[in-house]
Amino acid sequence: MFNTGSPVKGTAFIDRTKHLPLFRAFIDNHQHFMIKAPRRFGKTSVVKHIFEHEGGYRFIYVDVKKTLSIQKLAHNIIDQVYQFLGVEGFVRSVIDSSKDSFVGFLKRLQSVKIDSVGEITIQELSSQKDAIELLLYALDLVNSVATRLDSQIYFIFDEFQDIISLSDKTVLSRMRSTIQHHERVTYIFLGSIETIMNKIFQEKKSPFFHFARIVDLPPLDVSEVFAYAQSIFSAKGVKNPEMIQPILAFTLGHPDYTMQALQRLYFTVITQQIVELSVTIIIDTLLETIASNEAYIVELITYAKQKKHHLEVLSDIANQRTSKIESKTLYNVRSSLENMGFIIRVGLGTYRINDILLSLNFIEEYDSKPYHYLQTHLFTDKTV
Repeated sequence: MFNTGSPVKGTAFIDRTKHLPLFRAFIDNHQHFMIKAPRRFGKTSVVKHIFEHEGGYRFIYVDVKKTLSIQKLAHNIIDQVYQFLGVEGFVRSVIDSSKDSFVGFLKRLQSVKIDSVGEITIQELSSQKDAIELLLYALDLVNSVATRLDSQIYFIFDEFQDIISLSDKTVLSRMRSTIQHHERVTYIFLGSIETIMNKIFQEKKSPFFHFARIVDLPPLDVSEVFAYAQSIFSAKGVKNPEMIQPILAFTLGHPDYTMQALQRLYFTVITQQIVELSVTIIIDTLLETIASNEAYIVELITYAKQKKHHLEVLSDIANQRTSKIESKTLYNVRSSLENMGFIIRVGLGTYRINDILLSLNFIEEYDSKPYHYLQTHLFTDKTV
C-alpha cells in the first residue's frame, strides 16, 4: 500500500499505467528509447514493472551510477550475458579462481556446449586491452549470445549520463560505433540529469543523436493518484478523505515524496485508529515526511556547497529573488546547477529547483515557521 524505498511493480504500480502502452510498443518493435526525468521520479519502476513483473523478456540491467569503473561495467555485462547460457559467476571464475577450480570451470563450460564463445571471453578478460575495448567486447557479446539464442535481448542502462564520468570523452562515440550494428539488442537508456541526457541524445554533434526515441516522464497524474488514495482511505471508513488533496498539491506529483506522505498518513490512520482527517493531521504528515528526507537533502546541499555561489543561486531561485551575482558568473553557476540536475529552465532567464524539498530548504518563510507556512499555502481555511 503506497510502496516506497524501492522500484514499484505489480499491483503497487499506479498512475504510470497510461505510459506503459507506448513503452511496450517500443519494446515489442525493438525500438531503442531513452527516458529522462529527475531523481526518484519512477523511471526504474516503469522499466522494472514491464521486464520483471510482466515478464516474457530476456534483459540485462546495469546501473551506471553504482558502477565504479568501465572495467567493472564490462564485467557486470559479461556475467549477465553468460547467465543466459546457464553459467553463473563467469568473470570471477576466470579472474579469481585457483588453477584447480579453473580447470573445473572449463569443464563446466564444455558441458553447456557454448563452443568457442567462452574461450574467446576468457582471452578477452585475460588480455591487457583498455577498459573501453573490454566494454565494447561485452556489448558485442550481448548481440552474439542473443543471435545464438535466436532471441532479442533488452539492455537497460540506468543513469546512463554517468558513463561520461567513468571514462574519457571517446566512450560515447566508440559505444555508438559498436552498438549501432546490433540487430538482436534493444537499448533502453534512463537518466536523471536532463541537461546531460539532452546533450547526449539531442545535440547534432553527439554520437547518440537520433539513436533513440526520447521520452520525458512527467510527474504523477494528481487526479489519478487522488482517486486511488481516496478509495483506499474511504475503504477504511475514514471521513473527509478529500483532505489528502493538499498533500498532492504540495508534492506536485513527485512519485517518491507523494507515496512517502500517503504511506505515512495511511499508517497513522491505521495505528491511531483515526476516523476523520483534519488539517493538523495532514500538516503533521507533511512535516514528518520532510524530516524523514533531511539526510538526503543535506547530501544534495553538501554537494552544491562545494562550488562557489551555488547555494546563493539556489536560495534566489527558491525565494524568487533577482540574483545580485554578475551576469557571466550567474550564467555559469546556473549551467552548473543544471548539469548537476538541481534546477531546470522553465523560461527565458527563469528557473525552478527540481526537488520540492530542496527548494523548501531555502524558502525563508518556511524556515522560520514551517507549520504556518504549510497551513497558509495549502489550505484556504487558515484556522486549525
